[in-house]
Amino acid sequence: MSTQKLLPAKDAPGMKKWSGYTLDELRYRRAINHVKMEMEKERVMLSANRIMNGKPSSEESSSGLFRKVFTGFSILDYALLAFQAGKQFRKIYRFFKR
Repeated sequence: MSTQKLLPAKDAPGMKKWSGYTLDELRYRRAINHVKMEMEKERVMLSANRIMNGKPSSEESSSGLFRKVFTGFSILDYALLAFQAGKQFRKIYRFFKR
C-alpha cells in the first residue's frame, strides 16, 4: 500500500481552504450542543416518568394495556422490535424445519 492513498486529496482550483473554527465559534457550538443535550434529557425524563406512572402521553381518557404499552415508544422502536422478533421466529422455524 502506497502512502499516496493515505494522503488527503488536493483542493480543487478556486476552492477556498478552510482554516477551521475560531474560539468564539467553538464556544457557541459547544453551548448549542449543551442546550440540545439538556432538552433531550428533559424529554427522556418526561417520557420515563410517564411510563413509570402509567400516564398516557396525551390528555385523552383512553386506558388499558394497549395504551400503556404504546405510550413510551416511537415508530422506530416498534420497527426494531418487529425486526428482532422476525429474526427470532425465523431461527425457531429453521430449527424445527430440520
